[in-house]
Amino acid sequence: MRAAPPFAASRGSGSGYAGAEPTATPLSAHALSTCLAQLAEAAGDHAQAETLYAEAAERWREFGNVPERAYALLAQGRCLASLGQAEADEPLREAQELFRSMGYKPALAETEALLGESEAAAV
Repeated sequence: MRAAPPFAASRGSGSGYAGAEPTATPLSAHALSTCLAQLAEAAGDHAQAETLYAEAAERWREFGNVPERAYALLAQGRCLASLGQAEADEPLREAQELFRSMGYKPALAETEALLGESEAAAV
């Protein structure tokens, strides 16, 4: 049984980035998903980046790559926080739990700093 090209569904999501073509392997498709989110964030399109990071986090979850999932969740939360969205806490707390379980101290510190900022903004 042959599946559709791994990145075909996301191509239609309106990412608007030239060269975002289907890739040959699931790993490269997931990496491309993350790269598109990073490009959107770097361009200042935090709303689009948040959506793409959420998709990337789900892809990494399905693929079983916990570190990449945690980083995608961190970035999703960072984008939500930059948009002033209170729901930034959800992906940040999930990333915090994952980073803590893996012992990723620098990423954990970054996540906790963002959580502190979002909690302070909510008060």
